[in-house]
Amino acid sequence: MTIQHKLITGADLHEPKGVASASNKTVYVANGSGSGAWSTIATDSLALPKGKFYFYNTSSPYTLAHSSSTAKVAPTTVASGYGSLVTEATSARLTYTGTPTTIVKLDYDVSLSQSSGADRDIMVSIHRNGTVIPGSQSVVTSVTGDLVQMAGSCFYNAATNDYFEIYAQNTSSSGDMVFQKVALTLTAT
Repeated sequence: MTIQHKLITGADLHEPKGVASASNKTVYVANGSGSGAWSTIATDSLALPKGKFYFYNTSSPYTLAHSSSTAKVAPTTVASGYGSLVTEATSARLTYTGTPTTIVKLDYDVSLSQSSGADRDIMVSIHRNGTVIPGSQSVVTSVTGDLVQMAGSCFYNAATNDYFEIYAQNTSSSGDMVFQKVALTLTAT
């Protein structure tokens, strides 16, 4: 008598072949030829969203002209080349291209100065599709001529084609911002 596995129910169900000798935290991986083996899945082989761009130039920094509102920090950037499910543009933008909506972590860091002749409060934030992500903002008081380092991070539930950028604002009445370094990283949580 031949028993078809799809017809086995309840208490007659059994564990996969070889489970008694399988190592802890391994999974059975089929080989496509009617068999398989117990294996550990390496997370570096999984397609998880990740991407990064950066700009670094001390001899010819990027200048963002003073504005009364936030503006995109838009130097010509370098893609990391390690992007997965993320487009790393040279236009200071990361675009999530994965299909499922997923939570991602965004981290930025910048080095900047201003030379307005007075101390200025500088705000930096991460924007999704041109709109600030609440909680991503940070503020520093920049002493005239001094280089300051700012960093921040946030989580966001990214959907297909959401794009992420860094914005900044000199919240005072005048003073251009000069960026020697700009970087944004997106990683899976």
